[in-house]
Amino acid sequence: MATPEGWRTVRIGDAARLAVPPDAAAHQIQPIDSIVGVYSGDGYEVVYDYGRSAEDLGLYREEPGYAAHAREVDGRPGTEISFRGRKAPWDVIRLVQVGDGQDVLTVRVSAVDEAPGTLADTVFDTVRFGAT
Repeated sequence: MATPEGWRTVRIGDAARLAVPPDAAAHQIQPIDSIVGVYSGDGYEVVYDYGRSAEDLGLYREEPGYAAHAREVDGRPGTEISFRGRKAPWDVIRLVQVGDGQDVLTVRVSAVDEAPGTLADTVFDTVRFGAT
């Protein structure tokens, strides 16, 4: 998928990239052992984590509305989960996780609501591995 017009490309080191909406504001955080980024805009938040220690998606199985399925990301097999948020403001939370050699990329999109042609689908579809 081509990056939507006006969206910004975010580089995840030399490993990958993804796109965020034009109103997304970057937040400074201190990563521990990986490359981490947080962007937020009106009614959503996008968080990525790239490194050797992957988030355990199984920890969310008991969340309301939990669902999991396979999802291809830039031609690679991945896993997507979704569930309903328990705390305001997020109503819908979706994560995709895909391996890259010894490392793993996890992208989380939390939103106030989920509309057709969702933000999460667009963000996930813009993920590309490699430095270019």
